[in-house]
Amino acid sequence: MSSNTFFPNRVNQSLCGGWKFRQANTSMWYDAQVPGCNFTDLHENGLIEDPFYRDNETKLQWIEQNDWVYKTTFRLDDTLRQFDEIALVAEGLDTFCDVYLNGHLLGVSENMFVQRRFLCKAHLLDEENTLELYFHSPIKTVRPYYEEAGFAYPAENDKSEDKLSVYCRKAPCHFGWDWGPRFVTSGIYLPIYLQGVTPVRITDVQVSQVSLTDEKAVIDIISTLEGEDAQLTTPQVKINQEAFVTNSEVEVQQDLVVITQRVEIDAPRRWWPNGMGDAYLYNLEVTLSNATDTFETRFGLRTVEVVNENDAQGQSFYLKVNGHPVFMKGANYIPSDSFIHRVDDARLEQEFASVVSANMNMLRVWGGGVYQTKRFYELADQNGVLIWQDFMFACTLYPGDEAFLNNVKEEATQQVKRLRNHPCIALWCGNNEVDMAIKHWDWADKFGYNDDVFAKLKKDYTRLFDVLLRNVVNSLDSQRYYVRSSPISFWEEDADHIANHHYWGVWHGEEPFSEYQKRVPRFMTEYGFQSFPLKASIDKFTLAKDQALTSPVMTVHQKHPRGNGLIASYMDGVYPSARTFEHLVYLSQVQQAEGLKLAFDAHRRAKPYCMGTLYWQLNDTWPAASWSGIDYYGKWKALHYQAKRSFAPLSLTIEELEPDEFSIFLLNDTLTTQRGDCVINVKTLDGLLLYSSVVEVTAPANENGPIVDMALNQTLSSIKRDSAYIEAVFRPQGGSTLVSNHFFLAPPVAQKLARLDVDIDVQVQEQRLAITLTAKSVVRQLYVELEGSHVQFDDNFIDLLPEQPKTLTASLGESFASDMNEVRSSLSLLSLNDCLEAPCS
Repeated sequence: MSSNTFFPNRVNQSLCGGWKFRQANTSMWYDAQVPGCNFTDLHENGLIEDPFYRDNETKLQWIEQNDWVYKTTFRLDDTLRQFDEIALVAEGLDTFCDVYLNGHLLGVSENMFVQRRFLCKAHLLDEENTLELYFHSPIKTVRPYYEEAGFAYPAENDKSEDKLSVYCRKAPCHFGWDWGPRFVTSGIYLPIYLQGVTPVRITDVQVSQVSLTDEKAVIDIISTLEGEDAQLTTPQVKINQEAFVTNSEVEVQQDLVVITQRVEIDAPRRWWPNGMGDAYLYNLEVTLSNATDTFETRFGLRTVEVVNENDAQGQSFYLKVNGHPVFMKGANYIPSDSFIHRVDDARLEQEFASVVSANMNMLRVWGGGVYQTKRFYELADQNGVLIWQDFMFACTLYPGDEAFLNNVKEEATQQVKRLRNHPCIALWCGNNEVDMAIKHWDWADKFGYNDDVFAKLKKDYTRLFDVLLRNVVNSLDSQRYYVRSSPISFWEEDADHIANHHYWGVWHGEEPFSEYQKRVPRFMTEYGFQSFPLKASIDKFTLAKDQALTSPVMTVHQKHPRGNGLIASYMDGVYPSARTFEHLVYLSQVQQAEGLKLAFDAHRRAKPYCMGTLYWQLNDTWPAASWSGIDYYGKWKALHYQAKRSFAPLSLTIEELEPDEFSIFLLNDTLTTQRGDCVINVKTLDGLLLYSSVVEVTAPANENGPIVDMALNQTLSSIKRDSAYIEAVFRPQGGSTLVSNHFFLAPPVAQKLARLDVDIDVQVQEQRLAITLTAKSVVRQLYVELEGSHVQFDDNFIDLLPEQPKTLTASLGESFASDMNEVRSSLSLLSLNDCLEAPCS
């Protein structure tokens, strides 16, 4: 038996065991895992090799062209026999599926984002039952729509298969993206079960916040009931185990009864984003008076306002949480596996631990993937991580026929109802980059649309994103902001002062990293740069002979057509030439991190003009070269470590805006005014002090404070840049060192770095590892690894400054021996000092 977490009293019988599958038109059955998909089932049965290994992706495209059949047998549990009706609930069927019970067609599913519920007791047998799901090839199913249309919807590739995805309500990235493979899956990817149907049941509960002050919160608990006697039932409301006596307003809507109960909470505790306070959650329990059904969830009390309006500087775009403008720091989130059933709770918990550790307060669930699982949003709620939620549409136009629109309406209705109680949801966005594409991607010319066809496509676009989705949000979640497309304004235009941007001048436009300091928008929703996983990760999906930039295998794992060339070209003249493949992939991560640091600093320094920075992308869907800050195996790249430092609530930035003109700021995202002294030093790479000053600085609550040192720029004009750096240390009044930063005056390739020479002290206590590193001269971008382990340090890719010890800590886990000699022998170090062809003695 299983129990749904929303409805703990319901009687369920899990059907996730005992499955078999076969390719249609063949007779051989094989074991299958549910939840799962055809690709992973084929692999588990030894019928295909690991899809992620080497170049296996290229050999597996036949799978999408075939139909697949899944079957299980079961006996009905005695606890379900007492019910007058039983439902078969399939939370996620991917995608075109006919559902048969004992040979009877219960129904069909044509949308992987829609939960299906079939009443089925009349077709259940007392003895053995057979449930069979027939999955049609997504490609063959929708090809007739493509052939009948008379035109192709926009797609970056010329193959007809790549123009079919618009007809499929399944994850767009399953058809391939510039960071992910093409695996067009089929299967049961979420739980499936039988459920006893009570005479009266709760179909939905909405927590609607009416008002919120420090003294009182007023909320409406809106319960939707189904059943003949629903009007005679009164829900009992408990919040944090306290029962509330309420008056009820009852409304009958066709076969449903909607009951609204108003509740007042004295001295409410607010839900705050990460870094600003406790993300407090209340426990809600709604039980029917006859105790036949109970709904449980958690909710947060907070106000979130998206301010997108004309102002003196153009058009704003920022979030106010609990009345305070909040600078958003975070990243874009894509599916963490091509085979999404493999993203379990443990992986999500690891990801959110990484997000919180990096001082992030927002993730954008990108529109080319999937709506995430319940556990994802629960973790966002618990950790104070706001979610920019896209609907699952990206980078193309879509059909406008009634069948397609009705399919989308059902999807959007289910997803908005499912997610609206989560305090983490900040806003809804219709799609990714379609507005921008209509205006700047030359679709009419590229795909040969005449004026009538293109006008029809744009009219259909308006119906879907300006009317249908907007109406769903307005009717079901009216307190949240809806925008039809991101970005609102476009990097191809001189419009950084208008709302939010996706800036791809760096990378796609091949502009230098320094443009990040100039192209600062009001809110940055996408920007980024690629890097490779480190060699330890690459070893997991390649052979030694594959480890070359242009090898066929590495090419398969690089989905951007210019990707490897761009990574290399940006390195020229800035970083030393890589002498080994290990150095190359390491340098790619250093370049990515240092490049995006320019953007992090520029965006934060520009507050309140700029009020958000979400880089592309947090995670990977498979092992590959990509824009991610965390690789597929969960290993932090240099970028994620840099984000952790740059996103700290209180931090210092040092920027050279013009030659020998430096700007230093104390960035304050806290709600407390920060006052103190900033010590500014200029030192040689071996620690000799060349200049020092002390400047008083004040950063008001939730504001930045400039640090003015008139003599610094004059001093720097006479400094030998290749062997010096600036160091800034902020000391609060009456406190110790709170925050520091430093700036090197020459690019890495020109820096006079000494050979790597680091003293290492290792301490292990209760499976907690502490490594203290000390150097007499600067060590740049020092990466420390415990070989053969999954140990992840709290900091890494660090600049080790002269005679300033730095301690890295990590949990060893129970599987790793706590012997210091073993730990010391497993340590490996890699730095820019190693990569220089002729480092100084």
